[in-house]
Amino acid sequence: MGSPGADAERWFAHFRAACDRIAVDARRMTPQERAADLGRGAGGDITAGIDRVAEDHILTELRVLHHEGVSMTILSEEVGVIELGGGTPIVVIDPIDGSQNAKRGAPLFCTAIGVADGPTMGQVRLGYVRDYGTGEEFTAERGVGAWLDGAPLRLDASAGRLRTIAAEGASPVRLAAASVPLVGHVGRIRALGSLAMSLCWVAADRCDAMLGLGPGRAVDVAGAQLIVREAGGIVGMPEPEDLDAVPLDLMGRRRIVAARHVDHLEPLRDALTAGAAARR
Repeated sequence: MGSPGADAERWFAHFRAACDRIAVDARRMTPQERAADLGRGAGGDITAGIDRVAEDHILTELRVLHHEGVSMTILSEEVGVIELGGGTPIVVIDPIDGSQNAKRGAPLFCTAIGVADGPTMGQVRLGYVRDYGTGEEFTAERGVGAWLDGAPLRLDASAGRLRTIAAEGASPVRLAAASVPLVGHVGRIRALGSLAMSLCWVAADRCDAMLGLGPGRAVDVAGAQLIVREAGGIVGMPEPEDLDAVPLDLMGRRRIVAARHVDHLEPLRDALTAGAAARR
């Protein structure tokens, strides 16, 4: 595994600068300011105060990059599509993934960004996730590797037991239904409240797998799925063979699974099917 190339480092530096400012503002904001209802964003969900602050900082840094001569198309959960010169790359942004945690003062939330050479998930070439609870920075460059605070991430190639998995979209009804096929396969289930963070925990070997019981959007996972794959893990939407063709858009919703080994996928598939059949 090598180190990020010069172009990757250039993008990461701008993302890092934005996220440093987001972290400062998040600490300063009151719970009321974080949770302020600013109407529905382009992705259809309510934009909270913390979402808007985070997006503004990221857009500011991307405009700086554009003034340095880089053209791009931005796809962000709150503001939608912005063309800075247009064309590619496409920068796919979830300003705050884990908004419910952020609004209520829980530390598990992040900014998740992917940079793609085209309009599909398989064309994502850079991934960046900043965890605001720990300050950790997860990065990946396609074909080069994945890193946590600059240290390489590489998953164990052996299957082993599913000791711990992360579940997202884990309403009681979905989780109860999905848990039945997991009996005998999984030791513990964790619910972090952030798809991107759950994926990064798989990449960092903090969880053996993750299960998205509620459908997620491309902006939630574009950067984080690359981090898992470059660390040696498997990602499906819902199957691994589906992933590369998934469009980078705001409205499409798909269930996602990830694991550190292909042998873990069968019980996850069964759990996903059972959870999808359950009412919310």
